[in-house]
Amino acid sequence: MEFLNKLGNIASETYKKTSKKTGDLAKEAKIRMKMNEDKGKIKDLYTEIGKFIYQKHIEGGDIPTDEEVIGFCKNIDELSDGIEKALDSLLALKGKRICENCHAEIDVSVKFCPSCGTEQPEIPVQEPEEVKEEVSTENEPEEVKEAEKVENDINESSPETEIEEDKNSDN
Repeated sequence: MEFLNKLGNIASETYKKTSKKTGDLAKEAKIRMKMNEDKGKIKDLYTEIGKFIYQKHIEGGDIPTDEEVIGFCKNIDELSDGIEKALDSLLALKGKRICENCHAEIDVSVKFCPSCGTEQPEIPVQEPEEVKEEVSTENEPEEVKEAEKVENDINESSPETEIEEDKNSDN
């Protein structure tokens, strides 16, 4: 009987460890996916800035001033900040951080960087943050805004929504 209890305890501990690792991998995948999505949006914004400036050039107008391009730049800054926070979250999830001197990926607990020997400041260990999906869309290309509108329309008129509306109207 004692053997079965030990076996049960071992199986339970193994399940807990596996479950935690699976959860961590899922979080890591979600963070990486969000980072790649934001990088793609930044690339699109760079393209939009280039098109905007070139269009002004073709029209014979002056090259846009800072004020005309600042909206694009603010959006890029927001996306870049989101990517940086996601990277910090990803590193925290793996128990790592970046050396302030050589930018090598190092363990959170080390006091000196193994690559360059620089003393690392003490940082409190914290749980990785959930990645937020909110990004300013004021300077998104019109095609993206239109696609989102169509997607919302489709979601609003999906069969599940109609079934729910029918159930509610029956009551």
